[in-house]
Amino acid sequence: MKQIKGIITFFLILFNAMWIIVAVTPIGLLRLIPFKPFQIIILKINEKLAEIWLHINKVIQEVMHGAKYKCAGDEKLKKNIWQFTTINHLSWADIFLFTYFTNFKTGVPRIFMKSQLWWLPLTWAANLGLAMPFVVRRSREEIMANPELAKTDKEATKRSCRIYELYPTNVTGFIEGTRIDKAKYEKSGSKFKNLMPPKIGGMGYTLEVMPYIDHLTDITLVYKSPKRSFWAFLCGELNEASVTINTYKIPEELRGKDYSNNDELRGKLKSFLEGVWEEKDQIIESEKEKYGIKSVF
Repeated sequence: MKQIKGIITFFLILFNAMWIIVAVTPIGLLRLIPFKPFQIIILKINEKLAEIWLHINKVIQEVMHGAKYKCAGDEKLKKNIWQFTTINHLSWADIFLFTYFTNFKTGVPRIFMKSQLWWLPLTWAANLGLAMPFVVRRSREEIMANPELAKTDKEATKRSCRIYELYPTNVTGFIEGTRIDKAKYEKSGSKFKNLMPPKIGGMGYTLEVMPYIDHLTDITLVYKSPKRSFWAFLCGELNEASVTINTYKIPEELRGKDYSNNDELRGKLKSFLEGVWEEKDQIIESEKEKYGIKSVF
């Protein structure tokens, strides 16, 4: 029965993804017209379509899984602001869980995507429809061989983000850098009980190229089930979970700065994020007690 539910859920989510790609791509082409007021109108139209797509995903979860999610702090969510949203990364299901409560209440999440993936249909459509910027990921060896590449790539990212100066944006990322599991957690040497240390690279880069982002929205997820696979999610085995939302003002001294060679600034951003992580860790401890579980990973 669970397998049948998983197959049906998969196809419902697939069909939902297909119509949004077909809808936003031709409209997104109009964004290539170099007139910013018109480009913003196109972005707003596609944002509304993306909200409908996310809402249908929510309906699928309710119908197929009988979702038993609980949320605290959703009254803190704001829509028409520039913000960075971070989530602790536990499962492939995380995006479905946090958008279940944040959709319509914040901007549609935008993610910096690897330029190497531009050719994938979903990635290409997301970039075209919602202006999700591509960012070039260089290896340390490439940068050392040609330091000018870092500057060139950063300027390209700034140009692609320029439209967001006129349109409130919600940039979203997993600051831990990867999905947590026992081996990764132990290797990280984390001082937190339920989280890997926050990595400042991604957020620091975002705050440099988009200095108008002045709010941090922190989402804390806890699943009751120990299962974490996407198949387990499709089968409805991750249908009981909690979402806790907190918001923070990002200090002005951390915005619009180049973190790449500034240890003092990196230390300040690390201190700010670790303060958020301490509160997040306590929330997870409390939720673990409510669900009667020993570990979230």
